[in-house]
Amino acid sequence: MPNPRSRAPRRRIIGANWEAQRPIRGRPPAARPRKATRIYLTSKQREHWSLLTEGLSQLAASRIEVADLAIQCLDDTLQEMQRGLTGSGQLLPVGVVDLKSLYFLLDLKPPTGSAIQYNITMFTETRERMSVLTIRLQSAFRATWSQVFGLGIELLHHRLASQGRDLAILAEVDSLAELKTRLFQPQQLRLTMG
Repeated sequence: MPNPRSRAPRRRIIGANWEAQRPIRGRPPAARPRKATRIYLTSKQREHWSLLTEGLSQLAASRIEVADLAIQCLDDTLQEMQRGLTGSGQLLPVGVVDLKSLYFLLDLKPPTGSAIQYNITMFTETRERMSVLTIRLQSAFRATWSQVFGLGIELLHHRLASQGRDLAILAEVDSLAELKTRLFQPQQLRLTMG
């Protein structure tokens, strides 16, 4: 006769079994993980960010894809700059000793005024690429995440604007993929004889 005070041994749920039996709550995980990042932008950078998000929304681009495009534009520009340098291991041209001189080199106006906090959601691979860019620029001068992202916004806005008109190139493309092709692939010159 079993003892009424004794009970069956408790089963321990360990590792994968516990994860499988735990109820799943909330939104399902995204195909590409993303995270909100706290950025400090000046009023001009916020204005350009709003223009970019509104303009690229015509191409069905979300704010996350616009942030990705800004960092990709900055990364591409710095790689082109580095390919043109002769010194081994040289990241920036001689004379670029601060962020202001980098803005002048890229034909941009340096940011002025106070910056205000802004939360921008990015893909995790975009945040990783941005951290690599920040480390590269910190080796030359002290650059923060906000300064790197602000530079990316200004550079992308400058590339998309032409002849004084904001985002004039968007009227010439039909999709985000076509825009990326025009921005990041070198255009070949066609010579016609005659």
